[in-house]
Amino acid sequence: MRKKILAGVVAGAMLVGTGFGILGGQAQAADMAVKGSERQAPPMMRGPRGGHHPMMNMNADDVAKNLHETFGVSESEVKDAISAKRDFQDIGQAAMLAKISGKSFKDVLALKTQDKNWPQIGKELGVTPEQIHQQMDEMTADRMASRGDIDKAAALALLNKGYRPHDIGMAAKLAKLSGKDIQSVLDMKKINNRWGDVAEQLGVDMGQLRPEAPQGGPQGGPPPADDEPDMDR
Repeated sequence: MRKKILAGVVAGAMLVGTGFGILGGQAQAADMAVKGSERQAPPMMRGPRGGHHPMMNMNADDVAKNLHETFGVSESEVKDAISAKRDFQDIGQAAMLAKISGKSFKDVLALKTQDKNWPQIGKELGVTPEQIHQQMDEMTADRMASRGDIDKAAALALLNKGYRPHDIGMAAKLAKLSGKDIQSVLDMKKINNRWGDVAEQLGVDMGQLRPEAPQGGPQGGPPPADDEPDMDR
C-alpha cells in the first residue's frame, strides 16, 4: 500500500499535464499506472531492468522532502496533506501548479474540490500548457544530467528541438563512450536502424549501455523509462 501511495504522489507530480491537452499518451499511461500500481510502477519509478526506483521505498518525510526539492513547496504542508489522506495524485498536481503559479502548496491544494478539476484550477491560476511542458522538460533534463552523460543546458536544448528523451539519453551515453559529439551521434540514428546498430558503428560494446541489475532486485519487470537505455528502440 505504501508503494501504491508513493506511486500516486510521484506520478501526479511528474505528469501534471493530464487534462491540459499535452503529452496525452504519457498522462494516460500514468493514470493507468496509478490505478494499478500494485502491478506496474509509473515510468519514473522504474529502476534498472524493471527494479523499483529507490523513491518507492520513501516514507512520508522523504516524499515531502523530494517534492520540496523538486517544486519548492513546503515540506510540512505536503506531510499534512498526506496525513489528511488527500488524493495522492492531487498532491503531485498541486506541487507542480504551486511552483508554476507562485502560490503556496496549501492554497493550491485547497482549490481542488469535487466540483473543480485540475485543468479548471490551472486556468484559474493562469497556468498554460506551455508552462507545464517547460517544467516537465526541466525535470527530464535534471534527471538526465544527474546521470553524468549530459549537462542540463544541453539536454534542454535538444528537448526543445523535439528530440525524444530516450534518444537523447542513448546518444549522450554513446557520445561519452566513443568520444564523439552528441549531435553527430543523434544524426546516426535513422528510422530504419536501432541504437544497438549505432553502438556497433561506433565500436562501443553494447554491454556498457545496459544498466546492471541490482543485487537481489527483480528481473523481467517493466521496460526502461523513456530516457533509460534500451538498445531495441
